[in-house]
Amino acid sequence: MRQASGRLATRATRPLVRPAVAPMAVRAAQVGGQRTLFGLFGGSKKKAPPVRFDTVPERKEPAKPVLSQDDLFHPLSKSPFEPLRQKGERLRTYAVCPETLEKYHERKPVRYECPDCGFPTHASEEMWKEGKKEHEEYCPRLREVNEDEHDIRSGRELKEFENMPGVQPYEQALSMASWDTFFYTRDFVSINSPRAIRHVSKLLTYPISVLSVLHQNGPFHHSNGRVTPEGQRSMAALHSVLHPPPGTSTELMDIRPMNPFRVFLLGARSESTLPADIWLQLVHLFPRTPFNVYFIGPEAGVPLVTGRKREHLKMSEDGTQYGVPSCTVNVNPQLKLISLKANYENVHHMFGPFDPYQDVFFAFSPGLGFPDQSANAVDPATGEPQVQAQTSWKTALQQILETKCGLFFTAFSPTDLARDVSAIYGTQPPASAAQGPSEYPSTVNLPTKPIPPIEGVTNEFDLILTPGQNPFGSRKWEVADWDPRVAVKTNWGIWGIRGKRYDVAEPKVEDD
Repeated sequence: MRQASGRLATRATRPLVRPAVAPMAVRAAQVGGQRTLFGLFGGSKKKAPPVRFDTVPERKEPAKPVLSQDDLFHPLSKSPFEPLRQKGERLRTYAVCPETLEKYHERKPVRYECPDCGFPTHASEEMWKEGKKEHEEYCPRLREVNEDEHDIRSGRELKEFENMPGVQPYEQALSMASWDTFFYTRDFVSINSPRAIRHVSKLLTYPISVLSVLHQNGPFHHSNGRVTPEGQRSMAALHSVLHPPPGTSTELMDIRPMNPFRVFLLGARSESTLPADIWLQLVHLFPRTPFNVYFIGPEAGVPLVTGRKREHLKMSEDGTQYGVPSCTVNVNPQLKLISLKANYENVHHMFGPFDPYQDVFFAFSPGLGFPDQSANAVDPATGEPQVQAQTSWKTALQQILETKCGLFFTAFSPTDLARDVSAIYGTQPPASAAQGPSEYPSTVNLPTKPIPPIEGVTNEFDLILTPGQNPFGSRKWEVADWDPRVAVKTNWGIWGIRGKRYDVAEPKVEDD
């Protein structure tokens, strides 16, 4: 299952609880720390030395960076980092030269690395020169990706991941109009360059996208046309639980025991392996609310944690607690992360009853409109390939719509967003531009006709958040392995639905 600024008024100074997330955050950013959008294709322990109190420990000098800031550009084949050399090799294996294909109708692999961006883009230098004008349209983007990937691995001190802000009292100003205003009003330090924003947004896009929906100061509201009248009902229900009455201060707040607010992340993959402390950004803005975050999917993993906890943290295979392989991390008394390695429809029954006031569902780039790649996934009536909304997502969608809880989806591009929406609504799917690069390999048989109605899904939901761009999508480009011209951004778009509610009308009694 493919389950992808303006400054505000002066703020009062506040003490911050700063979790030590930097090492794990850096590691996650280096290895990916995100959902793979283009994934189609213990040693011995040493005894610690005794602690001595009669000496002063020597201060370790920071490690010397592998690359300096003026040496971040390298052709992929000559990169000092193996993952980037492997990226170049995958492109040389799967990508086809656009010039030889479009002008000479020959499929030749890319072998020549552009001297300006460092990516293999054409079959030869001659083909590169012929297509240089077209290449200049996306060359700066590839150059940016090249330098970003070398920077995150350069060994420099990544200050943008250090000292992330802690609890923010309710009475402190917060703006979630964009990454810039969010960083400013949350007192993030060292987010002072476009590259730093790209690095941090790539890591934080998952928890902050969730937060942008749950918080009353989020970017989605009726006045900008994103929240529908039905959506206002759903949002009001969530806000009434998460936010105290206006004017309440953290110090005077009545802290009462309450059931955890549950966030279900469906089809979880890489987001389930983010540093556990990263998800604290979700709860720092709701100091009185306990959260349970569930990562559910056949590819769900284990969150990164620091210290000795990592040695004992693993997915339990016996299924004694949930009936499926699972792992639970108590990050702090307010936040619990639970990974369940299973399809959602197999564990749905364990979470009822559901409450639209305290339960919400998210699916990051679920691929609802992406063709099911199994052998027999063809609609018998039309002969068209079946999409995942009709197959692997069908039962889960039916179950969630019956709960009447909000269900929000993200997408990695405008085309991906339109394809998912068309799958749910049963409308004509979008087509790639003529002679333009496709966001999917040529081997993928995309549907060309409207998706037939899905029983229990189509016409059984209300739109609560209109499809559109997500202000908290990643700002970092991800380049496809089969075509360097294709690049997307994690969680670029977002939209939401909820199971349809039917008003019961009392029958009229006629007078005799």
